[in-house]
Formats: sequence, C-alpha cells, structure tokens
Amino acid sequence: MRKVVYLSLLTGLLFLFSSCYHTTKETVNEYNIIPLPNQLITKDGRFKLTDKVSVVTADCSPEVQNIADSLITRIQNISGITLQSSKQAHTDLPAIRFLTVEGMPKEGYKLSIMPNEIALTASQPNGFYYGLQTIYQLLPPAIYGKELTKQQDWSLPAVEIEDAPCFAYRGLMLDVCRHFSSIDYIYKFIDMLAMHKMNTFHWHLTDDQGWRIEIKKYPKLTEVGSKRKETLVDYYYVNWPQVFDGKEHGGYYTQEQIKDVVAYAASKYITVIPEIEMPGHAIAAIASYSELSCTPDTTYDVTGTWGIFKQVYCPKEETFQFLEGVLDEVIELFPSSYIHIGGDECPKNAWKDCAHCQSLIKQLGLKEDITPNTVDGKKHTKEEKLQSYFVTRMEKYLNSKGRNIIGWDEILEGGLAPNATVMSWRGVQGGINAAKSGHDAIMTPSLYAYLDQYQEEPETAPTTIGGYNTLKKTYSYNPIPEDTDEATKEHIIGIQGNIWTEYMQNDERRDYQAFPRAIALAETGWTWNVNKNWANFCQRMVEDFERMDAMNVKACRSFFDTYINTRVYNDTLKVILESFYPNAKIRYTLDGSIPTAKSPLYTAPFVWEGNVNLKAAAFKGNKIQGKVTEKKLYSNFIAGKQYTTAPKCGWMSGDIFSENDVLGADTTTLGLTNGKRGNIASLTPWVAFKLNEKCNNELVFTIDLEKTATISAVTFGTLYNPAFRILPASAVNVEVSPDGKEYHPIAQASYTREYPEQGRKAFTDTVKFTPTETRYVKVILKSGGTLKNGIVCRKDTPDEIIPSDMYVDEIEIY
Repeated sequence: MRKVVYLSLLTGLLFLFSSCYHTTKETVNEYNIIPLPNQLITKDGRFKLTDKVSVVTADCSPEVQNIADSLITRIQNISGITLQSSKQAHTDLPAIRFLTVEGMPKEGYKLSIMPNEIALTASQPNGFYYGLQTIYQLLPPAIYGKELTKQQDWSLPAVEIEDAPCFAYRGLMLDVCRHFSSIDYIYKFIDMLAMHKMNTFHWHLTDDQGWRIEIKKYPKLTEVGSKRKETLVDYYYVNWPQVFDGKEHGGYYTQEQIKDVVAYAASKYITVIPEIEMPGHAIAAIASYSELSCTPDTTYDVTGTWGIFKQVYCPKEETFQFLEGVLDEVIELFPSSYIHIGGDECPKNAWKDCAHCQSLIKQLGLKEDITPNTVDGKKHTKEEKLQSYFVTRMEKYLNSKGRNIIGWDEILEGGLAPNATVMSWRGVQGGINAAKSGHDAIMTPSLYAYLDQYQEEPETAPTTIGGYNTLKKTYSYNPIPEDTDEATKEHIIGIQGNIWTEYMQNDERRDYQAFPRAIALAETGWTWNVNKNWANFCQRMVEDFERMDAMNVKACRSFFDTYINTRVYNDTLKVILESFYPNAKIRYTLDGSIPTAKSPLYTAPFVWEGNVNLKAAAFKGNKIQGKVTEKKLYSNFIAGKQYTTAPKCGWMSGDIFSENDVLGADTTTLGLTNGKRGNIASLTPWVAFKLNEKCNNELVFTIDLEKTATISAVTFGTLYNPAFRILPASAVNVEVSPDGKEYHPIAQASYTREYPEQGRKAFTDTVKFTPTETRYVKVILKSGGTLKNGIVCRKDTPDEIIPSDMYVDEIEIY
C-alpha cells in the first residue's frame, strides 16, 4: 500500500497560487516547488545561509553524510558561502540538521524551515535526497548554475513540509537509436530527472536504426549495427520516393561509459533500466548477424528511415543463444531489477512465411484462439502466441538471473508472460487489463506521455512525428481512472514519459521536445491527483524555467505564447485564446497586424465576422511575452455547425482542446466546420476519410443550415500527399434540399491538378453557382483516384494499385 500525506483543504487554499508572506518590505516568501509536496504549510520568516551555519549529521549513515556534503559543496561553489560540517549542533548558531528516524516511507521526508534552523528528516537516503531537492528549489534558481553568484538572496522561506510520492515508479524514456545522444547529454538528462524527483531512466538502446550498447561477445553489433549510411530527410510521409541526407550517422556507448552513467544515476537515486528490443525492431542486429533472421541468406542494412519492418528475430536456437549472450553482458552493466525487452510492433509476416516458425508452432501446439483471451479480450493468432512463447522464454532466462522483465503492452498478445510488468502505451486499457490480471503496470499512454508530439502551433513548430500534446494536456493525465477498483490500483505502479527521437537530431531538439512536459509528468508521478492544480502548476513553472535556463536546458517556450483555437459556445463558433503564463494579458488583432499594448484585450471567447487573420500575444505590462501567434479563420453559413459524413471520418488531427478528437470517430465532430483550414506542415487540423468501392469512391458531406438561406458558393480544401496515400478531390457536386429528403444538383466541377515533384500540397477549391435558397446542402467530393508504388510501409507489395484516402480540412458555404 502506498503511503502519502494529503494536502489539507486549508493549506491547499493558502497555497493555490505562490503563497506570499511579507517578512520584510523587500522579501516575499514563495514556494515554487515541482513536484508539488503533498503537505505544505507556509510560515513567516526566512532562514539565511551564512558561513556560520552548520550542517549537522549526528547519527547519520555514511550515505546520508555524502548527501549532506553535496549540499555544502554546491552552496560553496555557487554562492561562495562555506557551510560548516558538524556532528554536533551549537545551540547558539543556526543549523541545518539531517535527522534519521524510523517508520517513514522509503522516499518520504519531512522538511521544517524556521528562521534559526532547518530540519530534514527521513528514514532512508532516498528521502534525504528528495528533501534536498526541495531545499534547492526554495533557493534562487542560480543554485542550478555553474558560476559563482554572490549577488543573490541566499535564504529559504519558512515552511513545514511532509512529503512522499504517489507512485513508486516515476520515469522518462530516452531513445538514442533514431538519433544518438552524446554522453554529456545523458548526464544532463539525468540531472533533470533528479531535480524533479523522478527515479527511473529508461534507456532505449537498440532498434532498427542503430545498436547503441557495446557487447563484447558480438563485436559486429557496434562495428556494423551502430552505423547507418544515411537518414531520412523531412517528415516520414512527405516525400515519395523518400529523400535521404547521404550522411553516415552512428554512435554507441562503451561498457565503461555505461558503468559510469549507471553509477552517476545511482548517486541521484535513479535506476537505469536498459531496453534491448525483441522480437521486433531488430534490423540493426540482423544487419550485423543475418543468421538471426528468418532469411539468413539475405543481407540487410541498418535502416535510415522510421516505421515498422517485417524483418524480425527468428525464434530459433541460434537467436535465443545470441540474446542470452547479449543479456548476460547487459545484466553485468545494469543492476536494475528490471530489464526492458520491448515486445512492441512486431509484425508476423516473416514468421508466417518461415518453415522453421511454422514447424515450431506445430511442435509447441499453438492454436488460434476460438474465444477471446482473458487478459485483453482478443482472439490471438498462432503467430501472436509464438511471440508470447518468445517473450516468456526470455523472461524465464532473465528470471533465472534474478531479474524481471518489462515490455510494451503488445506483450499481452498471445498471453502474458508470468512475471512481466506491462508498459501501457497504446492508451490505458493495456495497463488496466494487465493490472486486473495481477500484473504490475506502468502507464505511458501516447495521448498524454509521448513527448515527441507537437506541443505548440504545428504550422511554426519544428517537424515532429505528429499529434498534438500540449503541456496542459500532459498535466491533465490521471494514471488511475476514477472508477478503478482497489485491487487494480495496487498494480498500477507508476508513470513514464517517452522521448522517441526520429525528429530530434541534436541535444537542443531533445531538450525542446522533452521539457517542460516531462516536468508535468514528474508532478503527476509524485503528487496525488487530488492535490494537483493546473493554475498553481503554471505559477510554479515560471521559476522552473529560470532553473532550466541556469542548467542550459533549451526547453520549449510556448508556455509564454498564446494558443488560438475555436470552440462552439451556445451553438455559436467562437475564438478562444489562452496563455499558460500566469497573470499575462492577451491582446489580439484581426487584420494581421502585430498586437500592441493598445490592441483589444481578450476577456472571453468571441465571435468573428468574415475571414480574418488573427494575431495574438501575451503581455506583461507593455511588453510581449513569448511569440506572436497567428491563425487565419473563416466565417461562413456553416461555421460551428454539426454535420454528417458518409463514410464516417477515420481520424481527425488534434489541437490543444483535443477531448473530442478521437481515432475511429463514429459521431459527428466539428473538424470540417471549425473555422480553420489545414496546414501541410503537420497535417493539422485535417480530417481523414478512407474511400473505396463500398462508398462509391466519394465523400458525402450533409449539413442542415437550420433555417432557409441563400447560398452561392462552396469552398473546400483537400490534400495531395502520395507518400501517405492521399490524393485531393477530382470533382465536386453540390446538391440542395428544402426538407432533407429530396436533393437536386445545383453545381458541379472537375479538376485537373498540377502536383509537385516532391512533398505535399494543399488545394483549396471554390465552386460558384446561381444564388439558391435552401436549408439542407450536400457536398459530394469524388476520390482523387488510385495510387501505384506511392505508399510507404502500407503494403508488402508496393506496386499494388490501391485507392487513395482523402484528407479534408474545412468545408465552407457562402
């Protein structure tokens, strides 16, 4: 049972925004601690650091003594103040006491700061270490720098804190395979985890794009597998044929480097969990040793592109011997109780075509499920059960070495390995299913915890893998749904953020994608959900940006920008503006000019008229904070109105308010009438439709204007993106009806398109007609046709002719 002390209602109200107590005319007490302590009571007064302060460690273990000494060293290096180390306090001098008591949670601590004394109490070194992180956050942000900074108020506000984490597992995953991270960055990354009381660094070390760990028994893994000859240029689905940079990319960590990293992390109470992917995501290993595949006579290259590849480990004895040899060395390097074995995105094509695999399936007596599996409620194929055999066999080997496995939620397929912990990334259900079956689960759903997605306006942001996952959305996540039963809750042991690096070519890009959203996850992992508060988090984040600046962390700064969106209020589409920066005033213009301190002040959602170029910015005083945000908006007869489509939309790209944006949507949405046209940088906010013979290769959009109106034009946007099997509409028909029953045509048009040689292009078309009175309108968009050899990772036979999909951004009626 996890133990934690809840923040009292009174304390929560006192602390809702950075609590302020004037101790002098110049000094204000602030408590900008992240993650938020679970009990905090503000006090008057401050404790001042001087050369007379003693750090008292009576009856402390050598490990706790080291923690106390690290405080003395940091204060000396940054402030120039020399704290005195002592085993005994002097009654007439101020002191910082480290007090060991029994019975507190392993990671829990108490911190009492008074004007003449600081008392840090814990049972275990972990608790002392986390209490020390709180002390640092109560000091000026310069404490996180490297330069001597004497011109600061080196004092701490008085406070009483009793704290312990909500979850035992609080982690971040860093992928170093798609793009290699320097060893120096790994150390800085660990520092950021430690600063925010995270205790797990999940190191993704092997994948299709590179093998990053030295294995002495198999030298080709680094000689061959750590290098690729070139890397994909631009977003995966932009160019067909794909374009590459022609530059070799490589790198790996020596075993000595890994030992040093593991030791450094351990000094900060962070466990490093290695991930050795299997049975899929194995191209780098197969390129090094082709006998590991189902087609050993084929030569493979380490791939420079992204996605899922059908070449995977073949479940034969040579493969298991290889993986056992790899894991033997991994175990020697990583003392973690867990080893992550991946298990995700393993296509079964190669196994279906492999005589050995089919023979093994028969030998093992694996059969396709007749009834749904009790763990995930699905019927599994023989090949999926072969994956379960693969995972279970590797689990038994690791169990024999005293270790347990973690795998992505695909390890549920075919039956879960007996002692496995599930990392739930495809939503939350995989984790819930595992927990209900008595397995531990770590929640890392892509909708909230994937930090490779866009976090600011995609039209101006650097290229990412897609999606839209803002700081606010990340912070909103609750790993344990409210209706979860108590037995299931006990097996949801933690939360993790994932940083996949397809589009993070350097350390600065990694910082930008990871932070500040990883900090929101750190608070979710530590602070009980009942104590979380978005407005209060934003207040505290302002100072955390200063800390990151001191550490040279190049975090995304959209926190200080303004987000522009549209939503329906009382049946009317309105603009909504938001900045996360506390107490900032938002000013805007509708004519494309830069907002000034005299521009209209945003106070509430508002209606716009006509087509406008809205620009908005957050202000403090007369100064713009962050960037000026721009969005073109379109007003017409159907803006904000609901509609129906046939076929139904298959996918709608998200935005900051994405609660209604769902995969496989089967209800009407506002994605085609939200006043925003799509952009080609990130495919937002386009709506996808899968067209085929079943729907007559056309999209039928039907809408009720709600009252009779005179219309004379229809405008719509469609996309050309053959690398993603998308073609624009080839024709349009417009039909009208007075009653929604009998429709008659009033306009039609066909289009001959000019396509770019590479990349994608948005087409906005308008069909005009004689002014017509109507209440109901149908807009029928004809498919752009079929594609041949224009698809990446969609078909095993790329020359097959297939129907194109259609992406529509906005349909407007004037």
